[in-house]
Amino acid sequence: MSLPATGFPPGRLVLPLRTGILACLLAAFALPSEGSKESPFGYCGAWIGQHSGSNRIGKGTAELIAPSWAITAAHVAKAKATNPGQRHVQINFGGHKAGVLKAYLAPQGDLALVRLKKPMKAWPKVSLLDKPLTKKDGAVKFTLVGRAGGLHYHRDRKALGMGLNARHLTTKKDNPGKSGDSGGAWVIERKDRHVLFAVIRGGGSGTQPAALRKWIDRTMKGSGERADWVSLKGK
Repeated sequence: MSLPATGFPPGRLVLPLRTGILACLLAAFALPSEGSKESPFGYCGAWIGQHSGSNRIGKGTAELIAPSWAITAAHVAKAKATNPGQRHVQINFGGHKAGVLKAYLAPQGDLALVRLKKPMKAWPKVSLLDKPLTKKDGAVKFTLVGRAGGLHYHRDRKALGMGLNARHLTTKKDNPGKSGDSGGAWVIERKDRHVLFAVIRGGGSGTQPAALRKWIDRTMKGSGERADWVSLKGK
């Protein structure tokens, strides 16, 4: 029997070929899971802190700002910072559970840095706004990102900066934030990166990392890693 140019007998290639093409197309156009490192919000992780000797679990949210560093709210990380041996913490970045080595509480505001046990070099990081927003900047449009009940995000929110803190311009009824979102992010979405300007503290307010930039840089310096600081205008 003569074979066609493909080298396969006629009538025996059609189904496998179509199946293979379909699988390739599905793989090519499949949307990444929102919790994966391919997600634009892959830097956002779920904080899970377990108290040794009991079944108590503390939950919150944290964001990866460097391979070995994440940022969160101070009240989320306080137990790990003050009694490190009594609190086992993991941050679940949707597919990768990172252990927390140590937590550092900021000298003011509801802000903390945590150092991870192992660096996450291949995982996406969020940038930090280099200067705190003030009333002169007016209302800034942002996306609220949290991990309460799973990764969720809410675009077209508005906030007003006031130096150390920022305020969500919303009502209690319209605020999509949840209790487990403490430590979550208010970010400005850009095509090339997301820029975090406030860490959720609760009640429609957040602490601005830029107001604590010297402390953040000093705390991270010994590790040889740095946060990515960018301006409001992206320069």
